[in-house]
Amino acid sequence: MNIFILEDQFIQQRIMEKLVRKACEELGIRCRNLVVTAKPDLLLLESKACANNLYFLDIEISGCETKGLEVAREIRKYDAHGHIVFVTTHSHLSPVTFKYKVAALDFIVKVADQDELELKIREILTIADERKTVVDDNDWFVFDNKFTKFQIPFNSIYYFETTDIPHKIRLVSENRTLEFYGDLKDIEAKDPRLFRCHRAFIVNLMKVESIDKTKKEIIFQGNLNSGEPKRMIPASRQLLKQLLEKIGDRGLLHQSNF
Repeated sequence: MNIFILEDQFIQQRIMEKLVRKACEELGIRCRNLVVTAKPDLLLLESKACANNLYFLDIEISGCETKGLEVAREIRKYDAHGHIVFVTTHSHLSPVTFKYKVAALDFIVKVADQDELELKIREILTIADERKTVVDDNDWFVFDNKFTKFQIPFNSIYYFETTDIPHKIRLVSENRTLEFYGDLKDIEAKDPRLFRCHRAFIVNLMKVESIDKTKKEIIFQGNLNSGEPKRMIPASRQLLKQLLEKIGDRGLLHQSNF
């Protein structure tokens, strides 16, 4: 489990970090990473490298009374199953959190009694650990080289493409776009469900909905929750036959598309 704490008061940061570490150790909960910061942008950047995280978000940050709520809304764009817990000194803000529709797990009111806070954190960690999504390693795309390291649910990936910057790759998924340095050859070799359909593109075969053989275009399954139009990328004429064979083997497309 990866845990992120957004808190702009130094003393409260240390208290939360101490109690979370203690609870994880006593409960036997594996905490892969614990990030504590007062900077919303840093939290969002760090948390995008993984999913199904646990977030403790102070609602008021640097004088902005709803900053934690805004951060939670951004988190939901790429971590749909993460657990969000709001932390505040203002108990009257609890109903406001529902207006942001981020499906918060809990709401913590900062109290002077540290024992009470510790008990609350233990309860939240226990629930988050019990509810965490259990997935097989093959359902994650994990990339790790000397430049970057990240993981993303494989079934959310549409495709990889080259960019105008040499050796820089763009990953396009349902919820986000990620750029990193790497090589398309290394990416394709990571999973048989990935196919180099064009010199500049690698497609996730499991996300293909149809192929327009006339236009040489690959059409992807739409993200029903986004409301966006379906994505399309080009397919090489030389690789089209091989692409159709691979797609046919998986039975992903309707016969009419052939």
